[in-house]
Amino acid sequence: MSSDAALRAVIRGWRDRVHTELHERVLPFWVRFGLDRECGGYRDHLDRDGAPFDSKKHIGLQAQALWVWSRLTADIERRPEWLAAAQTGARFLLEHARGRDGSVFATTTREGLPVQYAAGPREGLFTATALCEFAKASGAASALDDARASLELALGAARAANTTRLAGAPATSELDTVTLALDALDSFERIAPGAALPQTREWLARLALHVRPELDLLLENVALDGRVLDGPEGRLVSPGRWLVAARQLFEHAERAGDTRGVEQALGAMESALDYGWDGDEGGLYLYLDRENYSPVQIEWSRKLAWVHGAALVATLTAYTHTHAPRWLERFEQVADYTFNYFPDVDQGEWFASLDRRNRVSQRFKAGPRKGGYAVARSLLRCEQLMAQLLG
Repeated sequence: MSSDAALRAVIRGWRDRVHTELHERVLPFWVRFGLDRECGGYRDHLDRDGAPFDSKKHIGLQAQALWVWSRLTADIERRPEWLAAAQTGARFLLEHARGRDGSVFATTTREGLPVQYAAGPREGLFTATALCEFAKASGAASALDDARASLELALGAARAANTTRLAGAPATSELDTVTLALDALDSFERIAPGAALPQTREWLARLALHVRPELDLLLENVALDGRVLDGPEGRLVSPGRWLVAARQLFEHAERAGDTRGVEQALGAMESALDYGWDGDEGGLYLYLDRENYSPVQIEWSRKLAWVHGAALVATLTAYTHTHAPRWLERFEQVADYTFNYFPDVDQGEWFASLDRRNRVSQRFKAGPRKGGYAVARSLLRCEQLMAQLLG
């Protein structure tokens, strides 16, 4: 077997593994248990076996599920059941995600009555991203209008977040908000090419504040004037979001033909993997302190499915565009760990969280911070990238 044929066989093997996880274990779980056929939208408190353990709905998770069904419909196949799953989520969000004053809710009752307001811009950004994806899937002019309006509201709230503080607190930028804003703009680009370029440049400039070449790190929180913050919040590093941000920088630099930007983004990806990898037990930490203090987040040493999904997409994106063997090796390093520990081979879907020793720490499949989005999105993007590699 030639070296090229052997390489294609390796990629085909991973593609088949990803396809099996997505289409035989993950999506069937959400079709069976996740769709709320009585009240619309999705059930987002599901135990390991799919049994609901709370009736409330989180707007962020509703939006994330809508993203999955919309992207499947738009990019893979226009199956009636996938489109119907997207339509029920879009209706729920449009009817129940915002109050009359435009404010976003964090949680609602199962029927959609508001329970709690969102504390920050996350829910609004997730909603905007999902409605952009639904506009692509549905093709309806009204869906495009809904997506545009939601995006403007979400970006406005994201700009305002953390800019007004008490006298002793500096205006700050949070990496989570920046990456979510860029995700929303990338989704809008799919339905209105070029329409959001000024805003994309604005948020890429914000992202640059978090890139600290002098530290070889991407920081979670920085001052809007570019200063490094004091205290634990200024020292906080999240390898998962670092990888998301580095991939975004890479993709935008690639499209712009920015060779230097591409190399800087690839360097940031490698640094994140080196810095965040647990050399003893394997896997990527959730949080670290850049000066090696104990992180104040009690869950800092957990290994989360979304972090490893982000690493799979980042490393495979780098390999697809560069064909450098080191990126396939990096992908396989992450994939070996991820597929060994996170999938629930008995009940379907993946566990959200492992402890430092790689034992399942929370058995539910959907809860306040985990739904049907991160795993499905990562597997779908990996499947598409490998299809590209195999021609």
